[in-house]
Amino acid sequence: MDKLYFFLIFSFLFILVGTKYLKNFLEKKKIFDIPNERSSHLNPVPTGGGWIINLCIVGIIFFLDPYDKIPAIITILGLAFISWKNDIKNLNIGIRLLFQIFFISIYFAYLYNFGFYKESQLVHVLIIILIFTWFINIFNFMDGIDGISATMTITICIGIIFAYISNNSEYFPSFEILITSTCLAFLYWNWKPAKIFLGDVGSIVLGFVCILSLYWLFLDGNTWHWVLSLPMYYVLDTTLTLINRFIKGKKIWQAHSEHFYQKAVQSGMNHSQVVKLIITLQIIIITTCYFIKDPYLVVFLAFIESLGLIIYFSSKYKKST
Repeated sequence: MDKLYFFLIFSFLFILVGTKYLKNFLEKKKIFDIPNERSSHLNPVPTGGGWIINLCIVGIIFFLDPYDKIPAIITILGLAFISWKNDIKNLNIGIRLLFQIFFISIYFAYLYNFGFYKESQLVHVLIIILIFTWFINIFNFMDGIDGISATMTITICIGIIFAYISNNSEYFPSFEILITSTCLAFLYWNWKPAKIFLGDVGSIVLGFVCILSLYWLFLDGNTWHWVLSLPMYYVLDTTLTLINRFIKGKKIWQAHSEHFYQKAVQSGMNHSQVVKLIITLQIIIITTCYFIKDPYLVVFLAFIESLGLIIYFSSKYKKST
């Protein structure tokens, strides 16, 4: 436990200080996110802050030395590499998806070959790979305002910690505790007004970390309602937005600024106000999951709670137009 406390402090300070030097490096190399008509920011901001988080995550994995250390590190670095390529030069969506599936498959192929899925059909593993690919892209789609992805990672990890406690699990969530510390430190630089952006290199990897932690929580048993409820807002906002774009005949894979949280910003709310409302929603969802015992009711309430915030954001936008 003393080692955990030490690494908790070390990871926080590493991100807090390291991000400053990474920011200076990115500015020197002129690697900026240049505002366009879809952007929620007005001035160029250094992008690629996810590299410092990725380095810390790899260090955390080495420190914890889990069973899946090798494939996890390979997958994280692979996803980071292809995402960084996309940050520097927009890649074709097909190429990105192909490499994402490839690197995620490395993780599950390792587990499959070493007998982790000895009672599961290969098709089940393939479905899990597609779910992971879908989720990391949802996480990336939602990374559109200051602080939102780091905040969502924090609240999902805190929810997972409470889930293990509620489930009387034998697993101690050291990984989720350290990821929370890491993202809290990054928020110092990423909270409005953001001095540095995660970039795809950060949001994609954080998405993978979140879905991986949710997946292992699911395997703990009797926790599926936590797994569905904690990312409910992200899933619902993205799904409804894509449905709206599909109905209007727009290309659903193209970058846009039509998410409900983005519409809230466009209505006049600032980034921090929107993120604070999402934090409040996440606290309500975690409380719902912890105190209500009926898992079906929990998921239903999480859906209603998330939908309520989406309706609020939508109403603010309609009043402003």
